[in-house]
Amino acid sequence: MSPMGQMSPTTLLADGGARQGEADLWCSYAAVRTLHWLGKKPARPEDVIAFLRSRQNADGGFAWQRGLPSDVWATYYCAQALGDLGHPVPDPDRLAGWLADTRTADGGFAMTPGQGADIWAVYYATRVQREVLGRPVPEVEALGGWLAAAQHADGGLGWSPGSRTPDVRAGYYGALAWRAAAGAAPVPWHAQALSGWLRDQQDTTGGFRFSPTSHPCAWAAFRAVRALDALGTGPREPDALRRWLADRRLPGGGYERWAGYGRADVWSAFSVVGALQTLGDPIGPADRATIADQVRGCQLPESGFTYTEPGRAGDSLATAAVTILAALRPAAGPASPESTVRWLRGAHLPYEDGVMYMPGRGAEVRCTLWAVEALAAVGESLDTGRLGRWIRGLQNTDGGFGYWLGRGSDLVSTVSAVEALAAAGLDPADWTDVPAVLRFLANCRHQDGYGPVPGAEPALAATAQAARVLDLLGEGGPARELGAGLAQRSGPLGGFGPSPRGLPDLLSTYQAVLTQRTLGLPVDLDGLRRFLAKVRVGSGFAWSPLSRQPAGLLAGCLGEQLAALAASDAAPSRLLRLNL
Repeated sequence: MSPMGQMSPTTLLADGGARQGEADLWCSYAAVRTLHWLGKKPARPEDVIAFLRSRQNADGGFAWQRGLPSDVWATYYCAQALGDLGHPVPDPDRLAGWLADTRTADGGFAMTPGQGADIWAVYYATRVQREVLGRPVPEVEALGGWLAAAQHADGGLGWSPGSRTPDVRAGYYGALAWRAAAGAAPVPWHAQALSGWLRDQQDTTGGFRFSPTSHPCAWAAFRAVRALDALGTGPREPDALRRWLADRRLPGGGYERWAGYGRADVWSAFSVVGALQTLGDPIGPADRATIADQVRGCQLPESGFTYTEPGRAGDSLATAAVTILAALRPAAGPASPESTVRWLRGAHLPYEDGVMYMPGRGAEVRCTLWAVEALAAVGESLDTGRLGRWIRGLQNTDGGFGYWLGRGSDLVSTVSAVEALAAAGLDPADWTDVPAVLRFLANCRHQDGYGPVPGAEPALAATAQAARVLDLLGEGGPARELGAGLAQRSGPLGGFGPSPRGLPDLLSTYQAVLTQRTLGLPVDLDGLRRFLAKVRVGSGFAWSPLSRQPAGLLAGCLGEQLAALAASDAAPSRLLRLNL
């Protein structure tokens, strides 16, 4: 189906949003894990296995989506879910070699080789090493030193040494990582202080919150009780927590994430079942069956899972893409973007100040940028005050930004954070530590461009993004010099590839042309037309000239904007700041 066809009002989902065609990895892991705890299986396990295996790269690791680099987060979820389905991880020796490259000099682990360590990555890496590969975690003492440095004076654990605030999730990841790496060895923290801080996150309702300033939710409850269990203790008021969890049950067998949310999803089922299991509370056969039915109802045909019934499972990237396409060609899209605007604003949930990829999940910076740009395209906006506060809190101690709170810095997230502020009409200098951002960018720089993380080889998309953020931060001269060099990277097919002699692709081409337009540099429109002719498939667009399949809404959104630009020699069209 073409991108424009997909944005027909008759094909929007029942929740008013739109959905990418493929299953989601985090949802698939949570669904399989929940069913495993209940002693159940997916209705079509062979489809889930095929979906999970399709994420494995040649280096042995797994990626969130096909074509992306491997990361530890995706690797753990794929490997653990395959194990729960009784399927071994293919090529474990290659996976072990890739995982070793994620070790950092300070004793931690990074999400990808070359990136800085964070506690999310430490947790996933140690569990893959120990529980999936069955091998000891090397240099445990150095790991203990890294984890010890993440403890705050009040006892809680932060995302990395020096991070601003402790969080229940960081406590969980640290406690479980240490248990996976060191077994019953003494913990590297002041254990009583950590347990006390975690217990203090249970409020008067009986539920747990991520930190003293947040609100109780099922995700925090599961992470807190599992962390306390790993530390040999439990919540201060276990019966109050049981009542709070029971109150989250909804008609139909599912659970809501927090009081008043009113919608069931796989993450809430995962969190509540995991919390009850940790508390030692048996779930009766009838309840097991109804919970399993609700989770099984989230599986897509011939694939893995999404977060709720597929007919109501919109996501922010697809919904933003539909909104942008409607703004480009109003006659071909919904008569009014009211439905998608409402959906995007709803993804700016009350307890998160950024936009989530899927409702009920943590906020993510690229999704926030897409939502801000899509809403601006139709004359709408988010609450910019909340947006600015969230982005300010997202900046890491190395000056960069990660995909979400606490995750290690990378260039695309850093650029997305600064561009989201600018797109929302906020001055990045008011909401970020600009000198620190520039220091992080400098760490990603090579002689011939920028890498996506400090230790990675340069890539065209990262170089183009670095030029734009330098421009936004007042470094106009270096930005134009960097942007001017992009023209030399255009190939005979007319587009831009990720490396000097690489085949041009839609994503790299969009980033290069967006940068040229943003900096007021000339664009080779004839070359752009030649390239678009090779990736246009029917009325949609493929990511690569080698594919003859339209790649869906996101590719359609980028391709349609480039096509609008190429359609006029005067080139009046503005490309939106969109990163993936």
